[in-house]
Amino acid sequence: MSRARSSTSCSRRAALAAGLALAGGCGFRPIYADRAGTGGGEGEIAEALAATRVALIPERQGQLLREALNARLRNRTGAARHELRVALSITRQALGVRRDETSSRMRLAAVASFTLAPLPSGDPLTTGRSYAVDAFNIATDQYFAAQLSGEAAERRLAERLAEDIVAQLAAFYARRAAGS
Repeated sequence: MSRARSSTSCSRRAALAAGLALAGGCGFRPIYADRAGTGGGEGEIAEALAATRVALIPERQGQLLREALNARLRNRTGAARHELRVALSITRQALGVRRDETSSRMRLAAVASFTLAPLPSGDPLTTGRSYAVDAFNIATDQYFAAQLSGEAAERRLAERLAEDIVAQLAAFYARRAAGS
C-alpha cells in the first residue's frame, strides 16, 4: 500500500511541476519576481511594497493588524513613497447558548477598508476591502482559557486581513508596473 501511495504522490508532484513549467511558457511570472526574470533582485513589486508606510490603526486589534501588515510589507527604515490607511471594524456574535443562557462559542467578523495614497499627500491611488471571520469556544468556568482563545482568534483575524490586503496591494503595484 505504501508503494501505491508514494507513486501517486510522485505522479502528483510531477504533474504539478509540468503544470508550472507550462505556465511559465504562457507568460506566467511570480508577482514578486524581478522584471528581467533573472532572480537577482527583489523586484519592483517587492520594492513598492517595502516603500509603503502603514498609518496608525486605533485600538488593540488595529495594532495587531498594523504589526502584521508591516511584517508582510517588509518595511524598511528608508523613505516611504506611499501610505496605507486602514479602517477596521470587528463584530462579535454569540453562536452557542448553554442551558444557563451563557454563550459557548463566539464568532468574530472583521472588515478592513483601506486606502493607498502617495506621500506626502495626494489623491488616493487605490482603495479596497478585506474580510475575515474566525470563531472560538468559550470554556465554562475557565475565564483565562476563554480570554486566551479570544486573543488567538483576534491574532488570526489580523494575519488573514494583512495577507489579503498585501495581496491586493501587490496586484495593484503589478498592474501599475505593467501599465508604465
